[in-house]
Amino acid sequence: MVIGFRCATFAVGFALAASLTVAGTATAGPDSGPVGGQPTWPVRPDENQFPPLPSETDIYPFIPVPMPADDRWYDDPADLDRYANGDVIRKRVVTSYLLGVPWPPVHTEQILYRSTNSHDEPITTATTVMIPGIPWLGPGSRPVISYQEAIDGLDPACNPSHTVRAGTMKETQLLLQFLGEGMAVSIPDFNGKTSTTLAPSEGRMVLDGVRATRRAGLGLADSAIGLWGYSGGGSASAWAAELHRSYAPELPIKGSAQGGVPGDKHAMTMFAMDAGAGIAGQADFVGWIWLIGLSREFPDQMPLDKYLTDDGMTIVHDMERRCLYTAAATGAWRPLKNYLKDPQAFLAPDIQAVLHQDSLGYADTPDIPIAMWHSTTDPIVPIAAIEPVVQRYCAAGTNLRFFRIPASEHISAELIGYEPSLLWLTAVLAGADPGPTTC
Repeated sequence: MVIGFRCATFAVGFALAASLTVAGTATAGPDSGPVGGQPTWPVRPDENQFPPLPSETDIYPFIPVPMPADDRWYDDPADLDRYANGDVIRKRVVTSYLLGVPWPPVHTEQILYRSTNSHDEPITTATTVMIPGIPWLGPGSRPVISYQEAIDGLDPACNPSHTVRAGTMKETQLLLQFLGEGMAVSIPDFNGKTSTTLAPSEGRMVLDGVRATRRAGLGLADSAIGLWGYSGGGSASAWAAELHRSYAPELPIKGSAQGGVPGDKHAMTMFAMDAGAGIAGQADFVGWIWLIGLSREFPDQMPLDKYLTDDGMTIVHDMERRCLYTAAATGAWRPLKNYLKDPQAFLAPDIQAVLHQDSLGYADTPDIPIAMWHSTTDPIVPIAAIEPVVQRYCAAGTNLRFFRIPASEHISAELIGYEPSLLWLTAVLAGADPGPTTC
């Protein structure tokens, strides 16, 4: 059922984009010609032939839930500086939906809380906490799973605090199994309100989301914590595990299950330039999402107009308000290398410094048990992007179990590793030994 749900969701997303394009209803992005001073949409005979597509944010205004930009609940308080990291600013009870149908019996509250970005500046973001209407039958208090969805979007409307209410969260089926075991689930908007993707600050937002969940008066103040995430969500879980020691050592995190992690950004950069020919080119979108999101976290070091051609900036402006599905359809078969002013741009000292800061395993290593898995043939996040991190973790003595999944790709590897990782995380939250390491 999980496999069918996830695959069907991807199929629906791409089919929607394609059908709307064929119907001539594309509204997002620049015009396809130089009308009214708009740049010409780049059309290359050897690349993606889609014109500018409609985006998810074109559809959300028709759903009776306000867009985050129009929802004053998300507003920063005037006295943000007086709040500590993880402090609750405000909260609200909401109804969670899946395609217009309310979820099974579950109490859902959203919490706006303070966190910090990579520059130690105060920010606010939200987490959505779900408490099932069944008891936890294990030892101790009901545990909390901090569930990091693979948001992979460039607009606040892509964040789970919005999509859970709009009924479009793409990992709903995976969440239900944690709730079905009696655990509470906290789903943070770890890209923040500016949608910075794959930045170190996502780990801070995860940890502060856990703090806020424990401080919100939901009966979870004494709960043990587990982290789970895959792909972009795996990155956020990995950053939270790595930053736990220095940023939130008081949190009783018992383990982190994280798969498909794009951990080493030097390796990811080489891949992002050009995923390859044929079917492999579908993964070209990864470089665009990552580059745009990271430039928001490090605007001084990564000003995109310094490195990208005019055509490249046209694609950036089209993609900067998209969520995963239409961003993937837009960026697929468009190698980033074709849009650089200088083919060696990513060797610039400023960018190399950002890539180093944004790679796991350099500044610190996790002090909690880790279960990590990755496809050996992943065409979206190549295994070369995690193996250097595994080596650094093993050299530092990390409590790590790393599993390679052969004969798979990105989505199938997620689903193959899902049940074992859920069972492992449930066991360690119940007090079981995390098992032998693989280093």
